[in-house]
Amino acid sequence: MTGPTMATMGGKKLSMSKQNELNSLVDSLIKHSFLKTTNLNEQFKQYQDMYAVLERIRKLESELKLKTNSGKPRQANIEAFYRWAKEHGCEFDGVKISEFSGFELGLEATRDFKEGEMFVTVPKKLIFSVTADSKIPDIMKDIPVMMVQNLSNLMLALLLIVERFQPNSVWKPYLDVLPDRYSTVMYFSPAEMAELKGTSAYGAALSQCKNIARQYGFIKKFIQSKTPLLKDNFTYDLYCWAASTVMTRQNRIPVNLRDETAEEGDSSDQEPRPVLIPLWDMANHINGQITTGYNEQLQQVESQTLKPFAKGEQIFIHYGNRTNADFLVHNGFVFPDNSNSSVIIQLGLNCGVELFDERKQLLEKLNLPIAGEFAVIRGPDCIPADLLGFARVFNMTKDQLAHWIAQEEQVVQTLLDPEDCNLEESLKEKVWKFLSIRLQLVMRMSGTTLEQDEALLANHGQKGTPKLGHIKTMLVQYRVVEKRILTEAVEYCKQKEEAVMK
Repeated sequence: MTGPTMATMGGKKLSMSKQNELNSLVDSLIKHSFLKTTNLNEQFKQYQDMYAVLERIRKLESELKLKTNSGKPRQANIEAFYRWAKEHGCEFDGVKISEFSGFELGLEATRDFKEGEMFVTVPKKLIFSVTADSKIPDIMKDIPVMMVQNLSNLMLALLLIVERFQPNSVWKPYLDVLPDRYSTVMYFSPAEMAELKGTSAYGAALSQCKNIARQYGFIKKFIQSKTPLLKDNFTYDLYCWAASTVMTRQNRIPVNLRDETAEEGDSSDQEPRPVLIPLWDMANHINGQITTGYNEQLQQVESQTLKPFAKGEQIFIHYGNRTNADFLVHNGFVFPDNSNSSVIIQLGLNCGVELFDERKQLLEKLNLPIAGEFAVIRGPDCIPADLLGFARVFNMTKDQLAHWIAQEEQVVQTLLDPEDCNLEESLKEKVWKFLSIRLQLVMRMSGTTLEQDEALLANHGQKGTPKLGHIKTMLVQYRVVEKRILTEAVEYCKQKEEAVMK
């Protein structure tokens, strides 16, 4: 890593009155971020209030004229990046960075690859990470870290900003091929955020925006004014860029990246930590399995093809078994064919519900919560065991509850089995009807139907129809994925109900 000296880009400073206003706005932002909310409507109102404060902050900070890139398009910097990567030991024979429709940049095969063939290796010295000599850990002592989530991600984002404005940063060729803007939730407008109402991702998206805004506020208040590393080069827009870069491109690898001067045998830095891996992080996601690892002996990241790729095809990797809600909130994209897609629904026992104590007792024997989130998944078995078990307990009569509470542990656990469960026919019918109605209610919460959302996507870009824009298209696409899962689940429940009634 390079040393702490930085150059101020833009060379402008705010007037005293505007600086005072900015300080006041940051205090207001932090205050807003700690206000308690009890439901999603209150959470959205909090988000709107914080967004208004941030818009004024962004307007003031825009006068500093700081940029997240070199001023050139990413594509214009690719050749310089290739030279830099090869000079530092990165190997990628048969691979190049190319543009792909719907993906922006990705990795293209320039020859045929077999499944399991190595296509890129990145040496340890090209892994971008926070180490002792980067000075970032030292400045973190000025922030009340117990009030900030994802500390390791935050430090990596700060290091990106520091390196962005180092006059002679060794990382410049890599930074110059990074996007200057993302599709993460921090870039949503309130109108775009409202498109997520009624979906599994809504609450997580609101929380993510609040957390990033809070982090910005604390950094601005406790660090930015106390260290030359960030004093003149820290704005909300820059932090959104840096945080988004980390969110969308990070990987965690169990590799010792500690300061080389540390004592031999010091294992304090052996835990997996977020890092950025140049070139490899240009690969886009597909269903499959993780085929990337760290070779301790050779001290390098190695990635193998998860399937055969022909010359001219895009080389994909598997990001992990994440839902589309995870991808949307943390990576800024939706993968429609995601094999790990699910829809989260909220279910719970109200304290005033009939036979509350008995239902609670039986749920506890099943290790199920009395209130919580349950997933509806893709595929033939779309109702998982925990959701089915909760629905069964929720719909039992007094006598049925007493019967099951009195059973041995092994017998009680059959309530989680989709088939092997000795239930009365009337209860089975009630359970499937309950689930069908509940899932239909969830589908209506977004305010649009599946058919309406599918029509929006089908007509997008056609002559005479308004353009949705990249973010709204992604959000409608996400709603379609969720509603298709719910539609299939409703049909599954109805078929089960009909089978019982025959």
